Parts: sequence; structure tokens; C-alpha cells
Amino acid sequence: MLNLLPSSLHFLFHQLYNKFSFTYDRFSIIVSRGEWWDWTRAAIPFLRGTRILELAVGSGSLHLDLYNAGYVPIGIDLSPYMLDITRRKFASQSPHNSIKPRLVRADAKQLPFPPDYFSSLVMTFPPGFTFDGVAMRELWRVMEPGGVLVWVDDPYLYSRDIWSRILNGALNLTGVGANAGADRVMQTLRAVDGGSLMKLFDWRVERVEGARSRVHVFLASKRT
Repeated sequence: MLNLLPSSLHFLFHQLYNKFSFTYDRFSIIVSRGEWWDWTRAAIPFLRGTRILELAVGSGSLHLDLYNAGYVPIGIDLSPYMLDITRRKFASQSPHNSIKPRLVRADAKQLPFPPDYFSSLVMTFPPGFTFDGVAMRELWRVMEPGGVLVWVDDPYLYSRDIWSRILNGALNLTGVGANAGADRVMQTLRAVDGGSLMKLFDWRVERVEGARSRVHVFLASKRT
């Protein structure tokens, strides 16, 4: 039964991200006890430059926050359902309904952008492409020299009540990078493609503390 768990979770997340994408925001609030948007916003202080690419924009909440913070990012997602939700969110929540997000349906393994273009790439609780050597080399390709990948992950709820313990356990079941511990995340990254990601990027990890939870921000600066 345990062997079936990862594939079952993959199927459930695929459905959540596609046919049941309309439940995504509500689901995120529940599993994070309302902390989800604080977790995603933890990325913003670490961004560099002005050419920003958000990978896997999901339902678009961070993408809207980026605009509100003064950035004009480009966003990609493989799910047409999520891109549609993001467009509708901008239409209803952007100032005077005037912001039209720059969104592209694209795969992280084959980005439709020129080399050395983006000063910052940002992703929050990304899908499994984080540990895919092909995808990570593609991220490296589109980053300008000295550019940075800002990756928010590994959340943890501080509350000791039973519901928080259940949620922390559920997050842990999603795999490395979700309540798994920063050391374990880095250990996994070192093993990808024989350690090639350690040669492409200089890595560091920042821990962002909140009143009720914490999250880690993994920062990868492009080596040239």
C-alpha cells in the first residue's frame, strides 16, 4: 500500500491542478491553515532585477502580488486551467481591472525564451521538475549571468495541535521539498545528474519565520 502512495498523490495533485483547479485556492488555505499566501510572498524580497519569470504560476496569487510590488513578470504554466484562473483573477482583482498578465503555456523543460534573458526566476512549491536535470538546465539557460532562481518550499506549521500535526504529516507525504527539511532537499539536489546542479548554480538557503509557521527559500545563483 505504501508503494502506491506516491503515484496516488501524483494523480490527486494532477487532478487538483487541472480538472479541479477551481478548488486550488481553497485547498491551499486549508492545508496551510491560512499561511499559504505568506509563504509564497516570502519570495519577493529575494528577487533581483526587473526581468522576472514565474514558473508554474498556479492560480496566480503570487503573480498578482508581483505586479502589486512593482514588477511586470512573465508567467508560465503547463495547465490551461490554471492559466485561465489566473487571467480571471487579474480581471477581478487587479487595480481598475487594467492589468493584463503576460502568460504563456509552456513546459519547464522547453522554455520559449532566449538564453541569458531573465534576471530572476521564481517558483513556489513547484512540481517535480525541480529535481529534473533537463528542466534545471533549461532554467539555467534562460537566466542572465549572475541571475537568481528563487524557490520557496519546505513549509512547517508551528502549532502543536492535532490538526497542525496532521497537516505537517500530509505535507511531508508529498515528498522532498515539502516539510522534508532543507538539508534533505539539498542532499537530493546534489544527487541530480551526478551533481551537475552543484556546478551550474551557487546555492544557499534562507529560513523565513512567521508567527505561526516557517518556510525555506532556496536561492540558486547562475554560474557562468
